[in-house]
Order: sequence, then structure tokens, then C-alpha cells
Amino acid sequence: MTTFKMLSTCAALALTLAAPAAAETTLRLSHSYTDGDTRDLWADYIAERVAEETDGEVMIEVFPNQQLFKARAQADAVARGRLDLAIYPLPWLSGRAPLAEIGALPGLVTSPLDGVDWRDRPIWPMLQEAVSGAGVELLGSGWAMATIGTSGEPVIMPEDLDGHRVRGLGQATEIMMSELGATITSVPGSEIYQAMQTGVLSGVLTIYASFEGYSLDEVTDHLLVGPGFVGAMHSIIGAPGLEEKLGEEDYATLNAVIAESEAWFAERSIEDNSRIAEAFAEAGVEVHELTPEQVEAWHQASRDYAWAFFRDEVEGGAEALEAVGAGE
Repeated sequence: MTTFKMLSTCAALALTLAAPAAAETTLRLSHSYTDGDTRDLWADYIAERVAEETDGEVMIEVFPNQQLFKARAQADAVARGRLDLAIYPLPWLSGRAPLAEIGALPGLVTSPLDGVDWRDRPIWPMLQEAVSGAGVELLGSGWAMATIGTSGEPVIMPEDLDGHRVRGLGQATEIMMSELGATITSVPGSEIYQAMQTGVLSGVLTIYASFEGYSLDEVTDHLLVGPGFVGAMHSIIGAPGLEEKLGEEDYATLNAVIAESEAWFAERSIEDNSRIAEAFAEAGVEVHELTPEQVEAWHQASRDYAWAFFRDEVEGGAEALEAVGAGE
């Protein structure tokens, strides 16, 4: 029997017992992250809040750690109605929705809180329309900051990438790093540790949670911290028939809960960043706190290379940057 994680708080259990069985609708939410990861806790938070707000009429079963589908296969499962919801990195949809690459475009956000108001900007309906072309609905987003860790020589300024063998976070970041002299080697996240250990990689750009989750403190000598320059947008995608399945009122409640959860996720991500940086320092990794001038240098490199690619090569890229409020 497939194992899954039900929401387990006493409040949720009480709501389940109180709700009429015939009225209960159960949704399946999948993600590829481990139990206890902030993205897993985000899923639990949404499940609990939906149960509360619907008096137990809508329950959400959370399936973590690729229990039902492999990480990238989740979008197809949602599109086909085999899943109701998934937490899914937005850039992973860029093959079918090129505009989704903006979800890992460097220089756009410096904190997870910067992305919370995207749903109030013109970019949000643009992204919803683009994502619908991939057969799923964009219901929400949460930002996690990324940073660079290296073995051997540190990377502090953009020009320090020259000579490093690195893995990026999406096509735009890899183009930027390549232009700055790095050799790009793409490996799955689960293989980063081995690649760093064996010298296939000497650097990686990924989110803080992945540095922790893959135990990269054991193979990393240097870590950049401080004001960020690359954010990774995790989307909450829903099946096309979800509104019909829930009904108008419960569907509106689900959307309201997801929107409200975005600030919660941002705050948790910020706490994670500080905690993980401290843990890496305690493990003997040399932590480099970026100065405002150094952050600006990364932002300029982002505009020169990553933004230029996105603006020139991605259909609608220039309009999307304007919709975010990003200048030249």
C-alpha cells in the first residue's frame, strides 16, 4: 500500500470527525522534498488551514519525497488529473512555458519577501496564462533564496567564477556563469554531493535548503551569504478541473489559503537561510558575507547576461521584466 502523510494535528482530526463523511472532498498534494523540509512544512500548513477554513469538508493528503511520482513527472500528473496539487519549481515548466524561466532569473529578488507581492503585479496574470499552456493552473508561489558554494578557491565577485566548474539554477544563471568564465556541468540535485566530492564540480548555485539537504557542508570550503541575488520560485500548481471538483466556494477558500501562506513560507525561508549559514560556519565552511557593493556587482552581471538572454531569447521576456517592475 502506498504510504502517505496525512495532516495530523488534533485540530485537523477533530474537524475530520465533525465533518459529514458524504461532504468531504480529499485532494492529493505531491512534492519531491523530504519530511521536515520547509517546502514540506508549507504543504502541511496549507492542508491544515484548508481543513480549518472549510470545517473539514476539504481535506488534503500530503505525499512528500516523490512518493507518488518522480520530481519532474509531477506536472504531467497534475495536468492529467492524477494529482490535484503539487509544489513544483516554476522554471521546470520552462520547456513548455518558456516565460517560467523568470522563476530563477538572477537579480530580481534579494529576499523571499520580495516575491510575495508578485501576485499583485502585472506579472502574475502573465505567468498564469503561460503556465496554463503547460496544462496546469498556477495557484501560488513561494520564493527560496539561492547562493554559491565552492571547493578550493572562493567565489565572491562575479569574475571569481572564471575557471570554476559549476552547476547553475536554470538556464539563465548558467548562461551568466558561462559568460563569466565558468565551465557548466549539469548534474541532478541528488548527484551534487558526489560531483563536488570527486571534483567534477568545484562550485554550485542552489538554494540554501539544498545545501543542507544534500549535506554539502562536507564537500564545500566556501559559502556566500547575506543579501541575495538569485531567488528560486516554487509554484503551487493545480489540476485544470480542480474548481469543478471543489465547487466555487471551496475553490475560492483554497486559493485564499494559498495566497495567505506565501508570506508564511517567505518568513520560514529567511529563518532557514540564517540557520543554515550558521550551521555551515560551525562545520568549518568559510562563510563570506556579501557587502552592498558586491551584491550590486552580481546584480549588474545578472542584467548584462541573464536578463539579456531572457529579454532577447524568451518570447515575452521583455514584457515580463517590465511587468515585474525591473528596469534595464
